[in-house]
Amino acid sequence: MEDEKLAKVLVAVRDSSRYQSVADDTVRRIATASLAAARGDVNDAVKRTKRGLHEIFGAYLPSTPRYDKMLGLLRDAQDRDQVRDALSRTMSSHASTKERLPILEEFYGAIFERLPAPPRVIADLACGMNPLTVEWMPVGEDVLYRASDIDSRLMAFLDEALSVLGVSHEVAVHDLLTGPDPQPADVTLLLKAVPCIETQQKQLGWSLIDAINSPVVVVSFPTKSLGQRSKGMYRTYSNGFTAHAEGRPWQVEELEFGNELVYVVQK
Repeated sequence: MEDEKLAKVLVAVRDSSRYQSVADDTVRRIATASLAAARGDVNDAVKRTKRGLHEIFGAYLPSTPRYDKMLGLLRDAQDRDQVRDALSRTMSSHASTKERLPILEEFYGAIFERLPAPPRVIADLACGMNPLTVEWMPVGEDVLYRASDIDSRLMAFLDEALSVLGVSHEVAVHDLLTGPDPQPADVTLLLKAVPCIETQQKQLGWSLIDAINSPVVVVSFPTKSLGQRSKGMYRTYSNGFTAHAEGRPWQVEELEFGNELVYVVQK
């Protein structure tokens, strides 16, 4: 009976074009938890599932971007300035990367100068549109960029966009709640993802920092909400990170940029 009800919830959620591109693992996991919370009420479970998907996906991408138009702008770009302009216009459609646009040069300059060596392989988990910022990263032409997220449409777009940029890459649709990317990378970016994971499963976001197969992890936290309210977020995440790092043999550097608190962690 529960399987039948779950199937109805999944069909109802998938009927919404808003969430058709979200990974099956993600939708099923949230729908299963929602059905239990709704005590088997299918209509209530559908509402709860959509609410849960909005919190981890929809709030950051208010509408489906016009990916074909964005690729057209990128392909038509004649020089580096036009490429960056096309990328900036594209990234402005995603709430998380939009906040970072004014400081990209400073952001990556400060982070990469703290790395022990230039990375040959970069992993970007729960990446959103952040892989497009590779244009601002001080990396060599031989870098391999591995990106993953729960949005299949976005990952297909990034696959094409990174090809246009001439960046060697691999993309995958992956839900971090099923585990981290097992492949090694010189540096892994986990930007503003821990709080989102923590809302779904307590302690999993923090434990990912340990589990990630990289000698260096760049982990960041928002210091303001999407509505630009601080709500004591700096103190919350600073204290949380300090508590998690205590007793671990890590070398840690803390950076703060506008609305973002960053830790460069060398394990």
